[in-house]
Amino acid sequence: MPTLVTGAFSLLNDALTWILYLIPAASGAAIGYHALMKQMGDGDPSVTAAHNRAIRNVLIAGAIGMSAASLVKVVLAYFK
Repeated sequence: MPTLVTGAFSLLNDALTWILYLIPAASGAAIGYHALMKQMGDGDPSVTAAHNRAIRNVLIAGAIGMSAASLVKVVLAYFK
């Protein structure tokens, strides 16, 4: 394999590894923030609903991001 292809392969693999570590950490921080803000909302139904929606969106986005990055890593592993 040419050096450029090998370097790009390594760069993509390393970047995806970082992404697979960062997504759960960022999602956990965002969920923690929204849970805290929901708790500090003093039971206001609109605040609670907004933060529940935000938590659901973070969970969905995290799952999509982890799935996409994992799928690309599986494809890269096949070509290695």
